[in-house]
Amino acid sequence: MSFPAYPSYQHSGVAWLGRVPSHWEVTRLKRACSIFASNVDKKSVDGQQAIRLCNYTDVYYNDLIEATLPFMEATATSEQIDRFSLLAGDTIITKDSESPDDIARSAYVPMTLPGVICGYHLSMIRPSATAHGPFIKRYFDSAHARAYFHTNANGLTRVGLGQYALDNAPIALPPQSEQIAIAAFLDRETAKIDALIDEQRRLIALLKEKRQAVISHAVTKGLDPNAPMKDSGIEWLGEVPAHWEVSKLGFHAKLQSGYAFSSTDFGTDGVPIVRMNNLARGKIDLSGAVCVPEAATNERVSLNEGDLIWGMSGSIGETGSLGNFARVSKNDLPSQLNQRVGRFIPMGRITLDYLEFVIQGHAFQQQTILFVTGTAQFNVSGEQVQSISVAIPPAVDQAKICSFLKETLGRYDLLVAEAKRSIDLLNERRAALISAAVTGKIDVRGTAQVLPFPIDRARARGLIAAEIIERSAHQSTFGRVKFQKIAFLTEAHVGVSELAGSYTREAAGPLDRALIEEMESGARSIAGIEHEQPGGAGTIVSYRLGQQRGAHRQELEQWLGKDRTAKLDKLIGDFAALSTKEAEAVATLYGVWNDALCEGASPTDEEIISGFLNDWHPEKRAKFRASELPEWLGWMRRHGIVPTGSGPETTTGRLFV
Repeated sequence: MSFPAYPSYQHSGVAWLGRVPSHWEVTRLKRACSIFASNVDKKSVDGQQAIRLCNYTDVYYNDLIEATLPFMEATATSEQIDRFSLLAGDTIITKDSESPDDIARSAYVPMTLPGVICGYHLSMIRPSATAHGPFIKRYFDSAHARAYFHTNANGLTRVGLGQYALDNAPIALPPQSEQIAIAAFLDRETAKIDALIDEQRRLIALLKEKRQAVISHAVTKGLDPNAPMKDSGIEWLGEVPAHWEVSKLGFHAKLQSGYAFSSTDFGTDGVPIVRMNNLARGKIDLSGAVCVPEAATNERVSLNEGDLIWGMSGSIGETGSLGNFARVSKNDLPSQLNQRVGRFIPMGRITLDYLEFVIQGHAFQQQTILFVTGTAQFNVSGEQVQSISVAIPPAVDQAKICSFLKETLGRYDLLVAEAKRSIDLLNERRAALISAAVTGKIDVRGTAQVLPFPIDRARARGLIAAEIIERSAHQSTFGRVKFQKIAFLTEAHVGVSELAGSYTREAAGPLDRALIEEMESGARSIAGIEHEQPGGAGTIVSYRLGQQRGAHRQELEQWLGKDRTAKLDKLIGDFAALSTKEAEAVATLYGVWNDALCEGASPTDEEIISGFLNDWHPEKRAKFRASELPEWLGWMRRHGIVPTGSGPETTTGRLFV
């Protein structure tokens, strides 16, 4: 879906802003905010007052500056404290950096922080009476503003943003009430997108854990669950198949270390050198690699296609770290192996393909850690690695394990790649949504809708419909009305914003006719579900299930994630015992209550009931008594179906405008 544009626009006079809404003011940032660069450094000076310092990394790595952050202890003068103390509504930005990409990164201060002072290399942006702090923060998040600050940063090896560039940054400023609405909309919708990103990150972490477990099991237990086992005598190996050989790696492969090239030979031309920082987990990255002249190369460490190389120093788990590995491809050649990067040379019964999986296994990695020396940088020697105990299957088993792992891990890698693509898409859409809202390209006033990520809206509606109907169709009370109420609460309460409904206050509660029609159509195409209305228009609708029940469930769970899936399951289960009228009461009470919260009110039960009977639809007073509604408010609280003001707002229906 897309958001509406404003009714009329004017030319901003700024190329990157383009056209802005006619009633917005195009001005300079200094006319909307006070801007001052901090001069408070990290030093503690005798005679000055003790303070806590909000420094560069606090801003760079956080969207919010809150009291829970581990601020640095420092000192400041009374004048500095008066000028640079953090107040609610401030936005703090990075003023200096090593890259223009890191200029004007921003963090918002939601509450005044006594004793916390803005540090050096940062600037404070404090809104005036006509500006709203959260809107100013979102302005700095927008791609348009970031491009401006990027191009206006000065310097080569280190760049900085001057006061003039900050003061005169163009900004399109709507009326303050509209700034508040835009900021609230972006807070709500970016939170939903961030939740989806977090789900994808959790999925990636889970897939990596499963990948590791599959490798570790295969290289220590084999593929035959019924194979006779024996005790390996090695703690990290445990039991292994009885026909496997347990011995030191050095009997089967040698780890040849690289060559200590002279740094005086390093340059940008010649033969690339594979160093630790060129070694990522599973691949070689020679972009930006140092080179040596042909005359300075060493034949002993010339790499060949198919070589298995392994990092012998560094930290744990990062690019360029201890234990990182790669197979050399044609694209990596010619290249030479630097010191602290080793090459495995097979000498016995183990193949390089199988060894590539062994070094990724838990048993190998844990034994490696036992040999680590050093504090700032970990190191292991070739001899130590060769003394690690490994379980070596016969050649035929090695081939089968390699084949199995390549196929299985390939599936995991595809899922990880897809999750990463989803994160990239979500981040792109998040940035686009912020930029569009703060420059007036879309009108988000009064709306709670959000763009459908990470799947298309029609697919989302079909999957949810199939789940609700398949779980509920056996109930004598289930029809289109109850279906609509569950669908509304799926978006409003469960948080499935991808449904993107537009709910009006109809006689039977919140209703979006187009939504229900598309959900029924989607349920038919996804799960073969048909709906029937034998009595004709205005009579009860029933649903006939398809043959492949539950076939959609895996896709649904993967899309929704664990938390939303569990919440949806509970909602459907809770509604199973309700009649149509009871479901209508709950959904309508939820809508009235949530609308009030969205408007900033904290309604009492009496006010919710009054809104239900008097502000919703004329037919409500004929169908319900005020005395029966507290029972359903109590039911909602007992079942945790309580609104938070974050779901879609309902609008007046066309029947009684």
